[in-house]
Amino acid sequence: MHYLITAATDMELAAVRCRPKSADSVTFALTGVGMVSAACTLSELLAQGRYDVVVNVGIAGTFSPRLPLGQVVVVEREFIDGYGVESAEGAVKIFSGSEMVCPYVNDFPALQPYPKAAGLTVNLLTENPARVAARKNLYRADIETMEGAAFFYACLRRQVKFLQLRGVSNAVGVRDKSQWKTAEALQNLAEAVFEAL
Repeated sequence: MHYLITAATDMELAAVRCRPKSADSVTFALTGVGMVSAACTLSELLAQGRYDVVVNVGIAGTFSPRLPLGQVVVVEREFIDGYGVESAEGAVKIFSGSEMVCPYVNDFPALQPYPKAAGLTVNLLTENPARVAARKNLYRADIETMEGAAFFYACLRRQVKFLQLRGVSNAVGVRDKSQWKTAEALQNLAEAVFEAL
């Protein structure tokens, strides 16, 4: 088996790099932050190499009180924020294709105890409570990232088996990092990746 493990930042990739690997072969790759960087980098990687499974890892903010900080989730659906039309009155019509589903979430038995989550991918993180509430109500998402949907799209387009795991580091809208649990989220994420492989 040849695995490709991707992350947006050095910190996220380093957390899973230090874990022992049971896979036959693992390639690690940094995609950079945001949808554009992730989509371009993943497209290049998937065009250049053949992988049995592609895994995206990282931290995420949570919209959901059912997900405690430090919790690892398996992302089963992704939405793209702002992919549609907003009327003058503020109503939003979501374009077809703004929601993507991972068909492989049940193919990793060791990950079955982890909760499944819906992700919302955004270009702009915010502290504005009204905007946070609007996103939460519109998409019914559990977590927020800046790359998840691009990862889903690239893998679905290339028809490669994929998996996205995220460690919940903070509540969406909370930018005070003294309230985050980044270290715990990354440690638990590393354990989940090790179990998955």
